[in-house]
Formats: sequence, C-alpha cells, structure tokens
Amino acid sequence: MLKIYYFLFWIGVLYSLASFLLGSIMDMDFDTDIDFGYLNIIPIKPALIAIFITVFGGMGIIQTRANQKSLYIVCTSFIVAFITSYLINKYIFSFLKKAENTSAESQKKVIGQYAKVISTIVQGGFGQIKYSMNGNTYNSPAKHIEGKRVEFNTKVVIVLIENDVFYVDTI
Repeated sequence: MLKIYYFLFWIGVLYSLASFLLGSIMDMDFDTDIDFGYLNIIPIKPALIAIFITVFGGMGIIQTRANQKSLYIVCTSFIVAFITSYLINKYIFSFLKKAENTSAESQKKVIGQYAKVISTIVQGGFGQIKYSMNGNTYNSPAKHIEGKRVEFNTKVVIVLIENDVFYVDTI
C-alpha cells in the first residue's frame, strides 16, 4: 500500500511541476472546470485533483510510516485531502478566478479609450502605449491595427485587445 501512496504523491508533484512549466514558462493553459450543474459540491479541476492526490499520497506515506492501521490511513488521508482541496479552491482559486474575470471585464472597457504612444510603434511591429483608467495609468504593448508606423507622443485610440496586445489606430 505504501507504493500506491508514493505513486499518488509523485504523480501530484509531477503534475504540479508540469503545470508550472507549461503554464508559466511556455504560456500554455490546460486547466479547466468540469461542471455538473447543481451536483457540484466542489468544482472538478485538474489542479484540484492533483492537490487531492498529492495530499492523499503524502498523508498515506506519513501514516504508514507511523504504523497506523490501513483503514484508518485511507479514511484520514481522504478526509484531509478533501478538506485541503476544498479550502484551496474556496480561498485561493475562487479569488484568482474573480481577478481573472475582473481583468477580462476591464479590458473590454479599455476599447475605445484614448492612449499615448510612449515607444514608437514600428511598421508591422510593436511599440508601447500609455493609457489611464479609473485613475490609474497603465503601459501596454501595442501594434497599429493596419501595421503602420506610429511615432512617439502620438495620440491613438485602442480598437482591439488580443493576446494582451493592444491594437490602436491614429486619431
């Protein structure tokens, strides 16, 4: 049984590492929600499953080494893993999701805003703009919507945001 706990623990750790490498470094996202409507007690996400099996395996290893009984190990490991997954979902993932939705919503509000070119947008390439929203000033990478060159200090309007690149047009 100890081998199963080690296997689950290391699968969870490897998933976390792969998720970090593919998500943060290579900008790939393979985490999603699996929704069962009203039957959801806890949303099923690959990251939550990884947390659950990592904690379950880790608790199983710890308790097996402490010479606990098998049924006790399985039950307490399951309970601790479930509670840990639930708490991480409730207090971490839900806040991250709200922040993500807020960001997407605020990006929609930026379209149509005026901005100023702070780094010349080269023909067919990128530059940088500065814009204000809700009293805050932001800098973002920008391209001209038609690929034209836009000089420093030119006033532009934001017409599209795609993959965190702001597409602008001159006024």
